[in-house]
Amino acid sequence: MERILNTENLTKHFGGLLAISNLSFDVMQGSITAIIGPNGAGKTTLFNLISGLLKPDSGKILYKEKRLDTKKHWEIPHMGIARTFQNLRVFANMTITENIMMGRYTHSSSGIFSCALNLKRYRNEERDIRERAHYWMEFMNIDSLKGKKLKEIPFEKQRLVEITRAVASEPELILLDEPAAGLNVTETKTLTDSIYKIRELGTTILIVEHDIDLVMEISERIIVLNFGEKIAEGPPKIVRNDEKVIAVYLGSEFAE
Repeated sequence: MERILNTENLTKHFGGLLAISNLSFDVMQGSITAIIGPNGAGKTTLFNLISGLLKPDSGKILYKEKRLDTKKHWEIPHMGIARTFQNLRVFANMTITENIMMGRYTHSSSGIFSCALNLKRYRNEERDIRERAHYWMEFMNIDSLKGKKLKEIPFEKQRLVEITRAVASEPELILLDEPAAGLNVTETKTLTDSIYKIRELGTTILIVEHDIDLVMEISERIIVLNFGEKIAEGPPKIVRNDEKVIAVYLGSEFAE
């Protein structure tokens, strides 16, 4: 199995605060890898660095062996990377279909001129984007929401819409930032099933999550951060019994 993403000695400061410290790890292609740690561990900062919203102070991020940290944030989705956010980034007054369509525009080739003049090329592309959005809605089992506006559906469905929008861009790597936040047990089970379906596409998944039961179930590898430093890495059975991880994050009840 080849690696699709890796960081090398990644470091990020915010003034006097060290958010990410000399962090190195690999993500293997087609895997589900989890990033866990207490609040303030640097997990979302790491995602912001990978997705180009922040630039590292030092170190490298490599995606398919090419520098990612030198790219503009708007270039990264076009490279095959999609992302969701801890706080939903969705369009409340748009329909579900329109929200999903936003994920397809990374594949658009029509320019401003074609759009402004409503040329045939633009109309054909817009039709294809809508049809593809409907395909991914059906894949993620949210096609029953097709005609609704986002603000009309419950929170857990909005989570699935944001994930579906990311999947609709057909990325090779998807970053899921606390997708289970705010979900109950039944809703988390639905999310788990969706994550497995995404992985079956061959998509690599990197997930930040506080729901440890979910992490332990789906992850093939876990990276544990504390104050920006990696304190453990390995398969779930190893990580859950790591003394340092138990002390700073999991607690003894999670050890086998």
